[in-house]
Amino acid sequence: MKRQSGFSIMKRLLVELKPLAPVMMITITLGVLGFLTAITLTTLGAVAIGTLLGEVTAISFKGALYLMALCAILRGFLRYGEQLSGHYIAFKILAILRDKIFLCLRKLAPAKLEGKDKGDLIAMVTSDIELLEVFYAHTIAPIS
Repeated sequence: MKRQSGFSIMKRLLVELKPLAPVMMITITLGVLGFLTAITLTTLGAVAIGTLLGEVTAISFKGALYLMALCAILRGFLRYGEQLSGHYIAFKILAILRDKIFLCLRKLAPAKLEGKDKGDLIAMVTSDIELLEVFYAHTIAPIS
């Protein structure tokens, strides 16, 4: 049996995301907004320091602190939303993949699986699918 390249495997796994494209767009939007609030937070910190050093800025020191607090809270909510939607995608995909695999196993059973350790096979398939959670929730969602 010919071994597939990592790129072709990743491409096939990304194709599975098609039914969840709207949720993926939400995840991407929340991630981008979260990074923008983090950048704004840092920028406001620089403005606050500039104000303390006597520079003339558009925002007062107190105003910068209030906006920093607002950005920090907003960043937390955006990050939580991104994580929530990313994990929703991951676990939904895992359910789809499990259904596909067990459908194939049902077609093979019992004749083709005779003499195989069925419990070990199920455990192996389940653990392999669980590893995909990391791919979808912690790799694809954040880099998108």
